[in-house]
Amino acid sequence: MAVKIVPVEDGAQTVTSAGDQVWRKMYPSMDAATSEAIELQIMGPKEKGIADMSQPMPTYAQGFSSPEVEVDPNELIRRGFLLDP
Repeated sequence: MAVKIVPVEDGAQTVTSAGDQVWRKMYPSMDAATSEAIELQIMGPKEKGIADMSQPMPTYAQGFSSPEVEVDPNELIRRGFLLDP
């Protein structure tokens, strides 16, 4: 499963995908998004600290992404992620 956490105008959005399925969840802030990413083991504490910086490092300027993480789709649904139609 691939994941991307990006800052958006009203907070942050996490997008995960596996094959042709995509799940999304909006958050009030980047901190909220990265906190749940820690709980889901999508990222580690060091990555969270860098992603949450007000002026992130260049590699995190567009948010955080990982081409491969292990996340149970049922856990995403349980946590309020919505499957794209």
